[in-house]
Amino acid sequence: MDTTGTWTGRIRVIRVPVFIRDCDLALILPTLHPLTHPRSITDSSMAASSQRSTGFIAFILIFAGVIVASVSLQEFVVKTTVSAVFPNYVVYTDILPSEWIIMSRDLSEGESFGRQRERLNDIFFAIRSGEYDSQDRTMNELRGKRALKEHVLQTEQTLYFVNPYFAFLPLHVFLAGLVSFLLSMFLPGANLAWIRDKLLREYERVGSLLEKQFDAHDVDFHAILAAERDRREQMLRYTTLPQVVVSEVEDYSGLRRWVNGETANPFIPIAFFFRYRISASYGNVIQGLVSGGAAILIFVIGLRGLKLIPAEEPSLILMALSIEFILLIVLMVTFAGSAQEERLDRVVKELEAEQRDAIKHQTEVLHEVLGPGGGSGGRSGITTGDSISEFEEQRLLDEVLSLMLKEAERKRSM
Repeated sequence: MDTTGTWTGRIRVIRVPVFIRDCDLALILPTLHPLTHPRSITDSSMAASSQRSTGFIAFILIFAGVIVASVSLQEFVVKTTVSAVFPNYVVYTDILPSEWIIMSRDLSEGESFGRQRERLNDIFFAIRSGEYDSQDRTMNELRGKRALKEHVLQTEQTLYFVNPYFAFLPLHVFLAGLVSFLLSMFLPGANLAWIRDKLLREYERVGSLLEKQFDAHDVDFHAILAAERDRREQMLRYTTLPQVVVSEVEDYSGLRRWVNGETANPFIPIAFFFRYRISASYGNVIQGLVSGGAAILIFVIGLRGLKLIPAEEPSLILMALSIEFILLIVLMVTFAGSAQEERLDRVVKELEAEQRDAIKHQTEVLHEVLGPGGGSGGRSGITTGDSISEFEEQRLLDEVLSLMLKEAERKRSM
């Protein structure tokens, strides 16, 4: 074999000295020749990419459709809700072009009630016909609002001007996102289910990680998975696997039954997706958004305290409250079903599984490069690939243990 670097099948040997020490493993890099890549891999990748694009477009169309439907129905929903929850208030939606007028009912009696009602109708007619300022629409609305404020001061009513497209926008977006998420999760068409495609990829990733973890502990993953729940718990009790892996096996087994059509419980895929995708990947982002929403709310309340936002125009305050409410709900749902293990434990576990697989792969490559008896010439740096694998595994376990001890000491010092 030439030591300057030649192609040998699918293995490119960069440099192989006469004897190979443990630290020389990094010099042997298995690479695939570009001409050996099958066309089927490229075709399948393009098909998967096209399917994901179709699913994403369907998700956006569903989102836009729900937004339009929600905005169209907001007047009916708000009027119904106000009349049911706050019967003392009345909503007028056809007086101002971009705002709703919410007023408490006039509780006067007799002739006083008739006069006040007639005065209110005159103000409404003047605003609609532009009598306060026929040239400037904005001035007409502002003067009409002033007339309404003077009227409610005399009648002791409560008055609010609400811009629904501004105040309720976060609720519309949240509702559209929720409906789009659920439909994209449970749509029958595979090309349209964008969220379900993400769920299945996460399902495969967790399964692969669990299988590597079980192999590292010399446990048959498929035999454990095929057993009943009680039998599986009993079998796992006598292994060296941590408790968090046992709970992940239960989650994986439940989603496996849902994928195979053995159960139709909709909470199984939702809980799995939030636990292993949303919480693991976007937990810090959600916490940051909640803090940002709280900052926005504090800022808006400060503006209200400085009288920069009038008391009868709460649209900005309603929007800030809606944002913080929605973010807190998302945070609650995300972390209510999140994994009980800490992020460091998950990182250590993934690192251990990936490193064990890499060590095994390097050992196989070393066997292929050396061939039978390839390490007998010159000095015998190693006798078999097993010694290399055992040494690397022991070194990896020492590093993992040191990392966990340092983290435990840091927590105790806090």
